[in-house]
Amino acid sequence: MAHAIDMSAIEQALNGFTIPPQPEILQHIQQQLDSPEPSIKRIAALINLDIGIAGFTLKVVNSSFFGLRQKITSVEHACKFLGVNRVLKLVRSVLLRFTLAEGRDDKFSLKLWSSALQTANIAMTLAKHFNFAQDIQDDCYSLGLFHNAGIALIHQQTTQYEHIMQRGLLAQQGYSEIEEQHFHTCHEVLGFLIAESWGLTPQLCNVIAYHHSPALMLESDSDTEKQLFALLKLAEHFAGESRQLFDINLDPEWEQYKSAMLEVLEIEPLQLPELAELLHRQQISTVYSV
Repeated sequence: MAHAIDMSAIEQALNGFTIPPQPEILQHIQQQLDSPEPSIKRIAALINLDIGIAGFTLKVVNSSFFGLRQKITSVEHACKFLGVNRVLKLVRSVLLRFTLAEGRDDKFSLKLWSSALQTANIAMTLAKHFNFAQDIQDDCYSLGLFHNAGIALIHQQTTQYEHIMQRGLLAQQGYSEIEEQHFHTCHEVLGFLIAESWGLTPQLCNVIAYHHSPALMLESDSDTEKQLFALLKLAEHFAGESRQLFDINLDPEWEQYKSAMLEVLEIEPLQLPELAELLHRQQISTVYSV
């Protein structure tokens, strides 16, 4: 497992920022799951309290990733068919997006969540293609949506975030270096705090905390962490994340550590266009199809 987060760094990172609390709906669902006899009807009713959350969850469930032969028409049906724990992971991710994006329709916020959604879909689809364990497949969607959640918090504090990051990245500075210099925090630590407070697994929290520290993550003694990290970086590459967010075509982390990341996933560089074609058939765009 990657090194523990420095608590003094957390205190400094939180200065001026508020981590959005886990919504009550998640707490109530977890209480149901922890009870001796969880009620699927009650859990579905809780999710259905917000039509937007329920609708988006069903949209994901009916996507090509799950490959269901018949359309799922209700949250209760989804819970029975997929299992409550899988549906909970989807709901948590959807809630994060709705919570952090609420009331924000500026250009960068829209780009951020569009990019996160694309990365999540790519990561989940590739995890299924690689025959990863079911838990990892489901976690990949959460990882895609949560990994840049800290950016949303920083952007809420300043409209200059996009411009500052673009200038710094073009000068070949690292993400955390730029953010620490200008905002006295970084989106990795803020993302870690959100993920931890929202109940994500320790492995997911660690990957989010260090997703711009490839050398550290690739030396993790946890195979799960390394798989999740390598898959996230591959998904970011396919999504063209730096181009989407900051209109630049530089991705030094990928270029420097590509071989090691692909080795973790047990694939060759020549297979990347094939994987892009696989995603294209699932109606997911990539940098290879632009």
